[in-house]
Amino acid sequence: MYTYLLISTELVAVSHLSMAIVLFIYASRSVAYKAQAWVLMLISLIYAFALSFLVFSKDVPDVGMLNPFMLIFLLVTSFLLSINPLGMLMPGYLQLGRMVRYASPAIVVVSLYLLGMLAGSTVVGIDSWSDIGDHFLTSDVLLRIIALLLSFGYIFNIIFVPHLRLRRHTLPKNVVSYAMLLGIVQLIFVICTIRFSVPLFIVYEVLFAAVSIMLCGCIINPLMQAQPYPEIKPVEVAPTVEEITVAEEEDFNEANLRRFERVEYVMQHEKPYVSPDFNRERLCRCAGFNRHILLQTLRSQGYNDVHDYISRYRVSELRRLVEAGEITDTRQLERVGFRTVKTALMAFERYEHVPLQQFISDVAHRRAGASPEE
Repeated sequence: MYTYLLISTELVAVSHLSMAIVLFIYASRSVAYKAQAWVLMLISLIYAFALSFLVFSKDVPDVGMLNPFMLIFLLVTSFLLSINPLGMLMPGYLQLGRMVRYASPAIVVVSLYLLGMLAGSTVVGIDSWSDIGDHFLTSDVLLRIIALLLSFGYIFNIIFVPHLRLRRHTLPKNVVSYAMLLGIVQLIFVICTIRFSVPLFIVYEVLFAAVSIMLCGCIINPLMQAQPYPEIKPVEVAPTVEEITVAEEEDFNEANLRRFERVEYVMQHEKPYVSPDFNRERLCRCAGFNRHILLQTLRSQGYNDVHDYISRYRVSELRRLVEAGEITDTRQLERVGFRTVKTALMAFERYEHVPLQQFISDVAHRRAGASPEE
């Protein structure tokens, strides 16, 4: 079990360090990523310290119930994580003065407890619920309970702060989901702090890393969606089989480019994609390649797969027909090969980064405002 605990702790430390580095790079261009970058970096450092402690101890430590170091660990991480949802929505709100006031109760409790330990006060060992009752009025146990309650307060903020701060605004679904999941996962940490369980703590660390990776994915996804897709370039003459064969012997990349031009020629001049039944197998037959070669060819030019490539052409044709005034309603989308309106709407927004209904409306307004000569 000790080995699994080492692995899960290392997973949290390394994953948060990697995500922090990525977000620090983004933060150099936008302050919106700065809070998440610092939070992830601090969490990585905390878990790196915990990892070094585990390596030094060479065994699972006897933590017991309400261990003071576990409570400090819980309190600090709960405070840091409660900043994250708010930082995603209101980056300008996270100013030093506000954060110090927000952290002041935790700072006071941790400072009092550490000062008491340095002054030589007795640290109560708690192994059962009866031990808590026997020492309930001691300053040691009282400070531990206050730390636990403060942690609950920060976890409450993790879940509900986005709603409380922005209750009149439409919240991004990913922020709401992230806050809810993060709060639930942090409650597992609370259970482990009250009565430590190695298997449960390993589960917590794995889930915590997964939720944090989800957050990083939510942040990076808009940047990925903004990446341009390959430009469709006209191909007037299809490369011959002999030209492709020669290219295969001389240059692998050149051969892929020649095969791609052959596929492009078929798509541009025959337009087989306008049929809803057009698929990978039919494209293979039209181009004269097998599935493996076709996929290799398309990926060499920046497409994920054959479906991605076909959808790209359907969206391009749809845009052309809308701009020409030949399509003015979403009920006409079967003309470009889409089986359902939902598929067409999703594909168009993915490739053109604008909702189809809005694009049709904008084109209609432009045409209505154009002069007869235009």
